[in-house]
Amino acid sequence: MSRKKIQTIGCIVKHKHEAAASLAKELVHVAWHAQKKIVFANESRALAKRIQKGTKKTISILPKKQLITACDLILVLGGDGTFLSIARLMEPRSIPLVGINLGRLGFLTEIKQTEAILVLESLLELWPPTIIIRQRPLLSVRVKRGKKIIFSGLVVNDAVISKGAIARIIGLDIWVNNSWVNNIRADGLILSTTTGSTAYALAAGGPILDPALEGLVLAPICAHSLTLRPLVLPDTVEIRIKLVDRPGHVYLTLDGQDAFDLKENDEVFIERFTKHNLQIIGSPNRDFFALLREKLKFGARE
Repeated sequence: MSRKKIQTIGCIVKHKHEAAASLAKELVHVAWHAQKKIVFANESRALAKRIQKGTKKTISILPKKQLITACDLILVLGGDGTFLSIARLMEPRSIPLVGINLGRLGFLTEIKQTEAILVLESLLELWPPTIIIRQRPLLSVRVKRGKKIIFSGLVVNDAVISKGAIARIIGLDIWVNNSWVNNIRADGLILSTTTGSTAYALAAGGPILDPALEGLVLAPICAHSLTLRPLVLPDTVEIRIKLVDRPGHVYLTLDGQDAFDLKENDEVFIERFTKHNLQIIGSPNRDFFALLREKLKFGARE
């Protein structure tokens, strides 16, 4: 990324979060000082008006999806959910995201509030460079019903197939590159990227994968057999999952944000999105293992 090309900066701010709003105002003034244009997502229109008040500057307003094509860099002020809401829209192009943690865990939004201004100044060449860009894979997910693709989307963390409120297990047939794997009976199935290996897949007993690996985790949720264990696969494969037993509602959920109601015999195809990676501006002070120790208390003793 050439920092000289950063002319327009987008901003996603966690709704009704005063700490996020206050920090957004400071960051906007840093960007204005560097003669950069600012664009807010339309859900932050009221905040943009507050920041503009008493100045001669303007903040443009666009639908969140349009920030991807209009901006050179996007600041995300919130938690991992706020971050995912914009990261999953990166299909047309990939631009760097600066995730500033104002949530609870903050595995994706790894920049601390106290680091935010220094990181932005470094990106705008107002300070010696301390920038780390983490390349993370995305997954492409499609649902086929009969001969038609009826749903598709991108995934940063995980795609999850899970039962609804009825407490009965579901049946899924799984293939990897047209090779039969097994029929599983479980509460559901998680297909996770390396980025998402510290999220839902971890809670289901999956391994922690270093994000530098090019792999996927296939983790059953409460499987009906003790012999079913999470699988680690190369991310060059195509995974096909067919819903063969649907005792009630079964949902496909992408990153905990988009949900689609599956019917019996629907097929879900999952493979790596090959057009580009997700670009995340990392913390200058912590690597992946430091994040594990800090966020998950990895290896901590009482």
